[in-house]
Parts: sequence; C-alpha cells; structure tokens
Amino acid sequence: MGRYFGTDGIRGVVNKALTHDLAFRCGAACGYLLKQENANCKVIIGSDTRASKDMLMGALICGFTYSGVNVEHIGVLPTPALAFLIDRMGAQAGVMISASHNPYEYNGIKILTKGGIKLPDEKEEEIESLIDPFEIAPAEKPGQFSYNLKAKDFYCEHIKQACEEDISGFKIILDCSNGATSETAHRVFEDLGVDARIYHDKPNGFNINEGCGSMHMEELAAIVRRKEAEIGFAFDGDADRCLACDSQGRIIDGDKILAVIALYLKGQGRLKKNTLVATVMSNLGLVEKMNQNGINVPTTRVGDRYVLEEMMEQDYVLGGEHSGHIIFLEKATTGDGQLTAIMLLCAMKALHMTGEDVYNIFTPYPQAQINVNADDLQKKKLMADEVFQRDVQKAEAAFSGHGRILVRPSGTEPYIRILVEGPEEELVASTAKALEESTSIRLSQLF
Repeated sequence: MGRYFGTDGIRGVVNKALTHDLAFRCGAACGYLLKQENANCKVIIGSDTRASKDMLMGALICGFTYSGVNVEHIGVLPTPALAFLIDRMGAQAGVMISASHNPYEYNGIKILTKGGIKLPDEKEEEIESLIDPFEIAPAEKPGQFSYNLKAKDFYCEHIKQACEEDISGFKIILDCSNGATSETAHRVFEDLGVDARIYHDKPNGFNINEGCGSMHMEELAAIVRRKEAEIGFAFDGDADRCLACDSQGRIIDGDKILAVIALYLKGQGRLKKNTLVATVMSNLGLVEKMNQNGINVPTTRVGDRYVLEEMMEQDYVLGGEHSGHIIFLEKATTGDGQLTAIMLLCAMKALHMTGEDVYNIFTPYPQAQINVNADDLQKKKLMADEVFQRDVQKAEAAFSGHGRILVRPSGTEPYIRILVEGPEEELVASTAKALEESTSIRLSQLF
C-alpha cells in the first residue's frame, strides 16, 4: 500500500505523482466509505483555476458515482468556500481540487467532512487501504451528477456577513494570484464599500501563483507604494491563506496579522481563555508580545489542521500560522484569506491602526529558513538518523537557550525545511548555512 496523503491531502505533479487513475480510485474509495455511513450521501466538489482541474474533476466524479455517491459541482471557489458549503448544501463531504500555493504543474485532492473539517489521519489511512490494492466493486445503483450555480452566492454572502465593522473607504490592493478569489474578490470587497484595486484576477489555467500571490509579494508591494494604498493583501491559489504589506511595501506575515486580531478580540472580551494558538514556526517575537498583553500562545505542529484540532479540543477561537493560514473558529473551520483580510481591516478600524502600525506590532527575532531537496525516503531516513540529530542539537546549543532550531520534513513538497531563530542575526545566518551543508552532506552519506 502506498502513502498518498501528506500534510494537506494528496498532492503532486499532475500525470506523474497525481494521475487521473489515482483520482478515480480516491473518489471511489472515499465514496465507498461514505456509503457505509449514509446510503443517500452527497459530495460537493470545487476547484481552483489550474488547467488540470477538469481532468481530475472528471476522474473524481467517475469514482464517486461508481461507488453510488451523488456529486454536485460547485465550480471554481476558494477552499474555505467548500468548507462552509458542505453543511449549507446538505452534503456529507466535500473535495477541493487544488495545490494551494504550488505552481500550475501541481494539483491536489483535499477531502473535508461535515463541518468543513479535514480528514483525520486514520480516515486517510482507511482510504489509502482501499486505493491500493483497488478491489471496490461498482455500486448497484450509480450516483448522479449535477451543477450547483448558487454556491458562489451563498459563500459571498457568508463572507460579507462576517464583517464586524464599517470598513468602507479603506483604499487597498488585492492580489488574487490568478486563483480562486478571481471569482469572488470583486463582489465581496466592492459590496463592503472598500476601494479595492484588484490584480492577477485573470486566470488562464497556467498562471496561478506565477510571480504573484502570497508566495511572490514583490509586485504587490510595488503596486501598493505606487497607488498610495493603505494596505495590500495577497492570497494563494485556493485562498486559504493571506499575507499583507503596509503602505511602504513592507511584508506583514501571518504572525503579525494574528497579533493584531488577537488584541482586537481581547479588547472586546471575545478572545476565549485569552489564548491564541500558533505553530512551532511562529516567531518568538509574537509569543513575547502576546505574553506582555496577557495572552497565552500554545503551539502545535505545522499545519492548519493541527491548529484547528487544538482550537476545537480546548475551545479557543483564534489560531493560525506564520504562512497566513488564520482560523476564526466562530466563523470558519479552515483558513480563509478573504475573511482574514476583512478581519484585519476590522481590527485596524476599531483600534485606529494603520498598515504601518500592523507591521510594527512587534519586533520579530531574526530568522533564517532554508529548504534542502529530499524525497520521501530521504526525509524519513534523515529524520531518524542519530548522527544528523546530534548535529542539530550541537548547533542549537550555540544559542544557550536564547534561540531555537526546527528541522522538519515538508508534508507537501520534496524538501527538508530548516528554521533557525535567535536574537543575533549573524549567528542565525551562519548556523542556518552550516546546517544546510551538514544536511546535504549527511544525505549524500546515507544515499
């Protein structure tokens, strides 16, 4: 049996790691399990704007209907729209065809259950056991397929209703990454009265995330300065994350967005248990700023699914990641880039803050982040290697308890990710460089 699910569903280069056959088998396996729980179940399927969406959509529809599950196509919409619409449309599950921030060559399959919750690990393993070997017989009565043309309307109204302040008049720039918000951003922000200039909203199937969006902020920063906007926002391909920049073009990451919104909610007495959930990738500067303001910051593994699990288990309302996945549990069960932008504007309005104030909310510790190429086998063997782990421990000891090193395998891309953080920029940079070299050397020794 193969391991197909990573940190965020099944993902890979289309027609290589992710084929139409795998998509069919995934749909059939998921459908088979759903039918065990509900004989009349329905699944909704959406996608971002990648050219491969139609091939994978067709294969998934074939798989689900093969297993007797009814399917509704909701079109091109953000991942958080799918999460919201599962319950709104009376479905038992939803599937998003997207590879998030990756280039167009990649695509992915994200499966969400009722409530818009990502599948737990044990459910993914159950699906994998049915994918390979594939022995599922066709249902006696195949499922039926239909389009739902109202899905976009339902989601846009939901997002607009989530706005808590009068944010009309803000002059902002939006970068839609030629992705899913190309279908929704104009309507949402214009209806809220925001003066929004929108860029990269003309997808052609191949330009998603290409030099734009939350992974490529340079152009947005330049446009914000040139247009003299108050703030700019960038989404990724499926719009489950959001980053920003101030009027000077300086990048505002997820940690700073979280800090401002946490203070906003705490000031209103709405930050449950005075707690903000972050991940191990969040900057120590965020933790210090929150602690100074009476806010606790428990951390989880990297991945918004783990942030959500902690929030649901402990009844917290706000959490997120440095990368811009922000979860407002009273409004959504997954990161939502457009909702994040709206909530930050609400916080700025209520707290009388400018984009510069958001940027300066805390001083981050110097960080260095490096990716080292590694396939799945290399990741597994390196992370279990005692010699390599001793190298990491030795490097961390140089910080004498005033910094940290995090080395982890990426769950979505072929990399070992290295994070070094500490108070001294030169030591951070030199340590990261040394770790990059030792990682490459050890990989060559092991393989």
